[in-house]
Amino acid sequence: MLNTQIGRLTTLLLLILLGTWTVSGQEPTYEEQLASAKDLLYKYRYDEALKGLKRANELRDKKSAECYALMSDAYFGLEAYKNVIASADKAIALAGSDTQLLVRAYNNKGLALQAQAEKKDQKKLEAAEAAFREGLKLQNAPPILRYNLGVVLMQLNRDEEGVSEIKQYMKLHPKGGYFETAKKLAENPRRARENYAPDFSFTSADGEYITLEDLKGKVVMLDFWGTWCPPCVASVPELRNLYSRYSKESFVLIGISSDHDDGVWRSFTNKNHMSWPQYRDRDRRILEAFSIRAFPTYVIIDHEGILRFQSTGYGSANLDAVVKRQIKAARSVEAR
Repeated sequence: MLNTQIGRLTTLLLLILLGTWTVSGQEPTYEEQLASAKDLLYKYRYDEALKGLKRANELRDKKSAECYALMSDAYFGLEAYKNVIASADKAIALAGSDTQLLVRAYNNKGLALQAQAEKKDQKKLEAAEAAFREGLKLQNAPPILRYNLGVVLMQLNRDEEGVSEIKQYMKLHPKGGYFETAKKLAENPRRARENYAPDFSFTSADGEYITLEDLKGKVVMLDFWGTWCPPCVASVPELRNLYSRYSKESFVLIGISSDHDDGVWRSFTNKNHMSWPQYRDRDRRILEAFSIRAFPTYVIIDHEGILRFQSTGYGSANLDAVVKRQIKAARSVEAR
């Protein structure tokens, strides 16, 4: 009997933790279920948030515009773009005159279509443009819709229109989080179409301050590595040879270490004659910018700052051939 009581208590606690039962023994209300799901969503727990939103939506006979709009957020976090579009469309159909929900839905739908387009599917890009324009028709539409529309127009090779929208965003939101990116897009619309490397800067182990902007005109190879990683250690002789072959060309090799111990890192690079710029990414700022999840990872950036190559794992690619090809391309531009 004691085991039975413990089992019931355990089940009850699980139901409470999952947000499907209240302490009073009553099913949560729509408002309670929605609040719980929102909390999970804002904590980036997208799968759990979706379950809660679906339960809340059922309490409204699957006719809650807010649930569908928030579902589009959760699906976006999961990169389930087809589901984002479907949820956004349902939110739009049910939202009535709720401009806040409509803006969220149109923006998410546009972004999902844009993601599906992968910068080249014209029909999806045009559909994304239409979604952003619908959002902009709404009263007090946020400036971010201008930014998103501008990027899509640039991806459609309508640079004049795109720059106009981007500049409007900058005027309306001078302290916006995308202001610096918008400024670069306005100066060079190709950034919306090409896979430009994220900006980075650091002070090397030798005390040299290096930025991506400073390296413009050169082929840059980033080696994301760590002394704790056997394949990374095994690749050092090849990297040393690569650096030796092309150090007199317009080529820069940079080591970005994930090591935690400064002494171990410095000792290893000195002992192994790794004389190219070295940086220990203590706060993982550059690692995160390039979304590095495995080691070693090699990234090659061309003379314009465009990402041309990425490979993970020692011996997974002929780095020499890739570097040589990019140096040749840089030379051809210089010869014009």
